[in-house]
Amino acid sequence: MMTTLRLAITARNEERAIACCLSSVIRSVERAEARHPWRFDIAVVADDCTDRTAAIAQSFPRVRLLVSSGGKVEAQRKVANTTPFVLFSDADILLTDDTVTAVCEAMFERPDLQIAYPRKQPLPPTRGTLIANALNCYNRVNGFQERRRYFNGKFFAIRDWQVPTLAELKPRLASLPQDRFYAFHQGMRIDDIWLSRDILRRYGADAIGEVESGHIWYRPPETFNGMYRTYHRMRLEIERLNQIFPESVGVHQRRGYDRDAVRRASPRDRWLWRVFRLALGVCQVRYRAEKLYYQRLSRTVCIPWKSIEETKQSLDIVLPA
Repeated sequence: MMTTLRLAITARNEERAIACCLSSVIRSVERAEARHPWRFDIAVVADDCTDRTAAIAQSFPRVRLLVSSGGKVEAQRKVANTTPFVLFSDADILLTDDTVTAVCEAMFERPDLQIAYPRKQPLPPTRGTLIANALNCYNRVNGFQERRRYFNGKFFAIRDWQVPTLAELKPRLASLPQDRFYAFHQGMRIDDIWLSRDILRRYGADAIGEVESGHIWYRPPETFNGMYRTYHRMRLEIERLNQIFPESVGVHQRRGYDRDAVRRASPRDRWLWRVFRLALGVCQVRYRAEKLYYQRLSRTVCIPWKSIEETKQSLDIVLPA
């Protein structure tokens, strides 16, 4: 019996990367369909796009275009829970040919699994600067990244997608102060941090699993400004969720990086790790200063969703072996 599954690519102004992303998605989907009685409905959800993202998506014969407004969470809400499980993908990544197969096999083999996701591999840096190489090293070396209990939100399958709407959040937001930095009234913004907490709290740690085969390629930030914007987004959303949902703090504690991984690394990687840690310290100071500015001095609301341009470059490249 044929099973229909939906794979949705959420995209905002991704005209430089989405064609290569869709090509890799279709190849991976076709391999999965050749091996299993599955049929995939591939949709691009264009989130307030002002460039050619929608037109490029429509040029692919297997792809349906949907339109959304209000951010990534609202784009996902358009298609969530419409098939036995839904696969979500960012628009600036590349899938290996076996990624879709591996993720879906895990979901079918383990009915208790709520989220399955592949490993992620950073593409080689396009810049030869010290900070570009340090950021690539941080993302490339297993154990260098700080280990929080959340999954890779760049590509994942999920059964029970639940994110509160702004209306549903109102009782919680009523008890929180007006804050120009946290902007609680804007509701939910990042998908993987909240979904990790929600699934862990409702189903436990065994409900989230990384698959052993298949992975994605992505381009991490390559400048200090890009690093700071990434850090800012993540830390701000974690702190927002801590205040909106204090009962979820315990399931999402940070465990730190793997010190043994640092000791095992090559001398060059250890040196780049030190550069990264120094840059991270500067990010932390800058974040505290920005928070103080918006809470004490500014009359405008902090808008953290500025584009990280170096992560949105063309993906028309020869992948590393």
